[in-house]
Amino acid sequence: MAYRILLTGGGSGGHVFPLIAVANALKEKAQQNGQELELLILGDGRFIEKAAIDSSIPFKRILTGKLRRYFSLLTIIDIFKIPIGFFQSLWHMFWFMPDVIFAKGGYASLAPSIIGRSYFIPLFIHESDSIPGLANRILGKLAKTVFISFQSAEKYFKAGKTVLIGNPLRKELIGQNKEKAIEAFQLNPGNKTILVLGGSQGAQKINDIILQSLVLVVKKFQLIHQCGETQYNYIKNEADKLIKEGEGKYADDIKTNYRLFPFLEIEQLGLAYAAADILISRSGGGSIFEISAAGKPVILIPITDSSADHQLANAREFSRFGAVVLEEQNLTPHILINQIESLLNEGNYAKISANIKTFAKIDAADKIADTLITDN
Repeated sequence: MAYRILLTGGGSGGHVFPLIAVANALKEKAQQNGQELELLILGDGRFIEKAAIDSSIPFKRILTGKLRRYFSLLTIIDIFKIPIGFFQSLWHMFWFMPDVIFAKGGYASLAPSIIGRSYFIPLFIHESDSIPGLANRILGKLAKTVFISFQSAEKYFKAGKTVLIGNPLRKELIGQNKEKAIEAFQLNPGNKTILVLGGSQGAQKINDIILQSLVLVVKKFQLIHQCGETQYNYIKNEADKLIKEGEGKYADDIKTNYRLFPFLEIEQLGLAYAAADILISRSGGGSIFEISAAGKPVILIPITDSSADHQLANAREFSRFGAVVLEEQNLTPHILINQIESLLNEGNYAKISANIKTFAKIDAADKIADTLITDN
């Protein structure tokens, strides 16, 4: 009889990508061991559905409502989603009846995990951030084991439950060839390259500062900019305006040195990490561990309204390994460019890169998969 594992979570890429990384590691382990394995992902949204389909993992959608700690009209709508999602989860749980559940956090993981525990199914959860979200704080009380990425998250869970393991990474992101990457993005190998990541949903403040800095940046560097699908048309139009205004001055620099993408698929993202000399990013737990695995100096710009200010806490913990933290209120084009130039200084670059790399834990997905697949 097949060993069944239910994986649940969803929302942003920070929840989805680690979930898929663990699912792929589980499939590899089962194949190596000659073990019959059935996986099912329960979650909400097109983003997780696409990721599951791309990885050939069965997926069932459930409705989820967000438990906001502030007033919003969306909360009224979400109140009606919660009981529907609960009964959807109950239905899928009854027919799949897993041997173990792995939850990545987010509100989509609540109903499946709670229902699973009512059947006495072992629950394992993973927390990517240094300050856990509300869903994982609730599920931590029910979980057999809480995998954590940051040591500082340990204090939020019952003593003895946590295992410091890092963040599950997609293997396609690690160890791509730099020459191949430079060729793929049609870059000049003699120039330094900056990679700007706005997350799966884009980052307005980062996009704004890049537009404000664009003319100055492309005079000195090449720029790969992942701006988010919702903001792509706006950013492209603004860049086109700069090109038109800069004919005969800086237009050619933008055309030659600027690469704009709404979203980087996994193969593209792996190549972008390889091509880059410096990274600029938000400081979600998933992003930080991908960056550390790439071993490149990074400028982190935490989002100001993250839950419990967890992005700033993540960034500060990573800064002990050489990451630069710039808070949004202190961000100007000249400060950004000065930080880029400082990180690229030959005397600093190799040391910072080596320190950044020591933060990485590239085997997290494999270790979680080993635990899940042997818990019987």
